[in-house]
Amino acid sequence: MNFSAESPLENIDVTREKISAWADSHGAKQVDLYGKPSNSHLQELERVRNLSKELQNNLNDLENSVCIPEEEKQAMNPLAPILDYSEHHEFVSANQLDDYYAKEDEADAREEEQRRLTKGKAAKTAIQRFYKDQCVFLTGGTGFLGKVLIEKLLRSCGDLDTIYVLVRPKKGKDPHSRLHDMLDDFVFHRAHEENPKGIHKVVPVVGDMEEPGLGLSNEDRKMITSRVTIIINSAATVKFDEKLSVATGINVRGTKSVLQLAKECKHLKALTHVSTAFSQTHVKHIEEKFYEPPMSVEALEAVAQLDDSVVDPILPTLLGNRPNTYCFTKAVAEEAVRKYGEGMPVAILRPSIVISTYEEPVRGWTDSVYGPTGLVVGIGTGVLRTMYMDLDKLADMVPVDLTVNAIIASTYHTANNFKENQTSDIPIYNFVSGAQAPVTWGEFIEANIRHGISKPTTKAVWYYGLNPTKSYYMFLFYNFFLHYLPALLIDSYCALTGRKRNMLKFYSKVIKLAHILFYFSTQDWRFSDDNVREMWRSLPSSDKTVFPFNMADMSWDYMTETFLLGLRVYLVNDDLSTLPEARKKWNRLYYMHQCLKVITVCVVLYIAYCLFNLISWLVMG
Repeated sequence: MNFSAESPLENIDVTREKISAWADSHGAKQVDLYGKPSNSHLQELERVRNLSKELQNNLNDLENSVCIPEEEKQAMNPLAPILDYSEHHEFVSANQLDDYYAKEDEADAREEEQRRLTKGKAAKTAIQRFYKDQCVFLTGGTGFLGKVLIEKLLRSCGDLDTIYVLVRPKKGKDPHSRLHDMLDDFVFHRAHEENPKGIHKVVPVVGDMEEPGLGLSNEDRKMITSRVTIIINSAATVKFDEKLSVATGINVRGTKSVLQLAKECKHLKALTHVSTAFSQTHVKHIEEKFYEPPMSVEALEAVAQLDDSVVDPILPTLLGNRPNTYCFTKAVAEEAVRKYGEGMPVAILRPSIVISTYEEPVRGWTDSVYGPTGLVVGIGTGVLRTMYMDLDKLADMVPVDLTVNAIIASTYHTANNFKENQTSDIPIYNFVSGAQAPVTWGEFIEANIRHGISKPTTKAVWYYGLNPTKSYYMFLFYNFFLHYLPALLIDSYCALTGRKRNMLKFYSKVIKLAHILFYFSTQDWRFSDDNVREMWRSLPSSDKTVFPFNMADMSWDYMTETFLLGLRVYLVNDDLSTLPEARKKWNRLYYMHQCLKVITVCVVLYIAYCLFNLISWLVMG
């Protein structure tokens, strides 16, 4: 027996003997140790590979059938992270794995540090030490922003003394009942768990922003001026088309009354006035500074005393280059802060459009239907079919929890940097997304569609089909055929069958909400946010962990997924357990939508054919 090529195996006695014995038993005169495998060997190898591949596919199918129901069960928990259904079976290099695990470890460490800090298991941060034993007076506490602010203070600044909340009677409920009902809201559940006794630190104070002196009783005023150390004025009417008298009463006169109250406070450390980034829309580059007001505080108060029948005809002239009464009165309110806040530790924070929570206390929570929220709800339910907007313009929006953290931090920053007898340089913070994390309307809507189609709602009345346009005349055309005409046909059918007619009325409300957004969806502004960045850089890492508000760290893809699920669960009241049912309905609506499109095309072609025949007959006749 010979080897076909030289091999070190020839030099080993035992190996040579065993190979020779094998060759003799098989009648082989020559052994090729390095030759090619036979066809039978290749077929056997291919069969094994196919079997292995089939087995792997079966294992993947089994894994998905077991994991997906569990994932959806977890997704029903609002406190759970939103799951990623993408596949992760690709082969990656060792370096990629190292980077991946390093990022995972970093994220885990950050989360663990945040848990330790927020639950009192670590040393208090600088901001937490500042708020310890402080008495906070808050206006606007029952609003969307105010609720999240109270929750964050209770959970992350649990050592504060008291939060006095200005509350007025409303819809037959007294202030104590209103506040009690509000604190039972889902958004406060985490605060109840982490700081059970903190809820007793929230105390209602009967008052009204529109009333002289905030409508406070003498006893409450004495208590506030003797105990309160921090004031946060977040009260505002957010109705863009509010009557000038009402908008002035809350946004301007109320702000002036808060500042006058602050002057009487014996131990005031800081006052933060929450304005809006759109208070100065008459300039395209909005800096962190005061601008000339459209009208003096006193003049606007005098005009607001006039009867609405006198004011309404001249309102466009009064507003000038401001789009609505909200932006107009917020600009004058800033002038009130500049004038009446002189010599006090005051700051102004200007957030842009405030939307649902990014992460805290739960992802995606909201109870407000204004602005982009109403837009996305309309698109997701199939109600809104067209919109007047420029998809290339920036959509400047900020999550409410990051806004609240910026308010808390700016209050601390103001108290730390205020110098006694200071008479100028009231700091202004433009809290916006466009400067560090810009997103266009087109990108925002595209991301919502991408996430929304896979997570539809059972409340959808039709399949998605938005037709945005930056031509107002095209919008009017679309609005007639996609909104008004279908609503008219449905109401006509309801009238013939004796049912209640409400589609025309409903669409009038939808378009009214959409009109509010037109001014902001067809143009954009450039904002400076140097003061916000400097404030962020000045904070220690522990405060950055507990009170994050750096917009550069925000992911819009993550935000839109959060945004959609939050709207579905908290605003539309459609639990995630209905997702399988919603997907079935969504598929039915899709096929109905396609059928309607085919029918519409056929009808249009038929009408065109008839018109062509009619014209031909007239010409020939």
